[in-house]
Amino acid sequence: MSDTTAAELAIRDLVARYIDAVNRHNQADWEATWSETASWNLMGMEVTGREQIVQLWCGAMAGFDMAIMMLNSGTVDVSGDTASGRWYLTEHLKPVEGDPSLTLGVYDDTYVCEQGQWRFARRVYNVIYQGPADYSGTFNPYRP
Repeated sequence: MSDTTAAELAIRDLVARYIDAVNRHNQADWEATWSETASWNLMGMEVTGREQIVQLWCGAMAGFDMAIMMLNSGTVDVSGDTASGRWYLTEHLKPVEGDPSLTLGVYDDTYVCEQGQWRFARRVYNVIYQGPADYSGTFNPYRP
């Protein structure tokens, strides 16, 4: 197996572990997917540093009785100890207050390999659709 193939598999595993941690609402496992100096742009809210990223995530997750994230498809491009990727996903959300909703989104990612472990260096979450599951809400075309 080539180094590039091994890196791509490790990054795909990183993304799967991220989603698994979201679905289990496991802060420690979710936190472990991030580089110490990472940045996260969650629908226009930009934070830098693992501690601030975790604080934003905990605040966001506190607003949901249920949040299930499902990975649809993705791409990975490896270049040495860095890489980029794009991942499409679906979220089924039941807020503490309000009606359940569906979100279709795409993450634009940058990854870094630190001490043999791939982690997120940057994630930007773009919402394509957010609203009722009947798709009566507004679509936001994704055009990178």
